[in-house]
Amino acid sequence: MKIDVTIDASAVVNLTQAFFRQLPYATNNAITRTAKEAVDAGQKELAADLQIRKRFILNRVRILQYSKVGNLTAVIGVDEKVQGTPLILGFLEEGGTKEPSKGSELAIPLTGETPRPSFPQSVPTSMRYPNLNFQDRKGKKRTYIVPGVGIFQRVAAGRSPDATSLIYSFKPSAPLPRELHLRDAMLRVIGERFAPIFNEEFVKEILRKAHSL
Repeated sequence: MKIDVTIDASAVVNLTQAFFRQLPYATNNAITRTAKEAVDAGQKELAADLQIRKRFILNRVRILQYSKVGNLTAVIGVDEKVQGTPLILGFLEEGGTKEPSKGSELAIPLTGETPRPSFPQSVPTSMRYPNLNFQDRKGKKRTYIVPGVGIFQRVAAGRSPDATSLIYSFKPSAPLPRELHLRDAMLRVIGERFAPIFNEEFVKEILRKAHSL
């Protein structure tokens, strides 16, 4: 006995196509979520490895470019667009040497002195090198420059050695050993989290689309 069966597969095909059209949306959501988790891991790595004096340093690790459905690419990293002295986070990731951006020497504040009483503290605005406003080697806050040595501050009257204190040391450069592992921390999150996050987002898009059909 011969049985002829006719199947209209158009509905199944249309449904399948509708589901696959959600793929870019699921991918975009997954990339964005993963990028945010990677940034969070990078900020935690930064806080664990360095003495953070200002919160804005942590916020420099961020999403530099968000993913879009039409461009499924996200860029994460260190935003170095800041005013004033360039950030050295890149050097601390790779290691290197900090060179003077102006002049021939770096003015390095000494811990335990007026600009930085303790290592966690930031240098007060009034005690920063440019704000001491040196004229003929003499500056504000009873400071003066000894070329090739550093910046001294007069702390008492008289000519005894205790009457002045070295508060900044001049150095031609400063070594920057590798202190950070930002890239490793963020890549680890991407490798571990993208697949499960994508699965979650794809299922959500499928269910959302199914409810709308």
